[in-house]
Amino acid sequence: MSVWRRLWVLSRPRLAPYVLALVLAGYGWAHWDRALTMRGGAGLPWVLVGWWFLHAGTLWLNAAVDRDEGEVLMGEAVEPPEGIELWGYAALVAAVASSGMGGPIAGGGALICALLAVAYSHPALLWKGHPLGGPLVNGLGYGLLSPMVGWSLVGVPLNPRTAVAWVLGFIGILGCYFAAQVFQEREDSERGYRTMVVVLGASSTLLVARVAVAVTLWGAVALAILGWIPRGCLALAPAALWVDRWFAAWARLPDGGDESAAREMARRLLISAFIGVLAATVVYLDDSFHGRPVAGLSTAAGLPTDRPRLPPGALRAWEQHQGPVTAHEEAAR
Repeated sequence: MSVWRRLWVLSRPRLAPYVLALVLAGYGWAHWDRALTMRGGAGLPWVLVGWWFLHAGTLWLNAAVDRDEGEVLMGEAVEPPEGIELWGYAALVAAVASSGMGGPIAGGGALICALLAVAYSHPALLWKGHPLGGPLVNGLGYGLLSPMVGWSLVGVPLNPRTAVAWVLGFIGILGCYFAAQVFQEREDSERGYRTMVVVLGASSTLLVARVAVAVTLWGAVALAILGWIPRGCLALAPAALWVDRWFAAWARLPDGGDESAAREMARRLLISAFIGVLAATVVYLDDSFHGRPVAGLSTAAGLPTDRPRLPPGALRAWEQHQGPVTAHEEAAR
């Protein structure tokens, strides 16, 4: 197998869409939250390219220390090419440079993620082998910074609803990280790592993952009940039960199951996210058709504080008179 082919396989291309979706989720959320037309589109491709390099570089450094033996989540075990560490560091540099084209927050977020990736896999630090260091890197990098850089492109101020969404996302990513450890207890132990699955065992780690994912999904349901997101997103309740049923089935598998168990969890979570987005889209179209405020402005947490409370027709006339709102004006509000 050629060097290029091995680098491609070790970048786990099947996992990359999940990583890029986190950036897109933050970007889409910022638009939905304020019911905006598209903004920041010029910087988005640069950030997505940067996040692919960040994803690849992180995994190449990980492969350098783990040698990717045994089962690999959404990948396959191949012998890393000589000097893969240099490829990893080069990819991280490219990630920061590309993401920086999207703005200082995106570039700064990529830089922090790159440093976390080094701390995660560098033999002198090896946070991935620590029961708290590994979760911290993944929670911050994937759960917080990835959606934040997408959100930053839109140029809107932080509000309580966005902060709550980020916290729920952070918890959910931690749950996914712990679940991805469950089938690797033997390998982590043989490598001398002190990951949570080695410290607590597969069944306890899976329980932690199950609770964390449940907090995120049922937290979203609670936001729908409160009216902070569209009440159509109550459709997430059966999706949450469906995901939890898989965790229950997974717990009955011997020795933490295998890679396919974690992959099935990821599939169910992806479908659940699609259900939530579809429900919000249906509500958006219904509100738009009936001339009501749409998206985040139609919810209890998004009543227009920066726009006059006028009937829909008069509000549209006011918006046309005002013209497009700049990011600076939005932040000033």
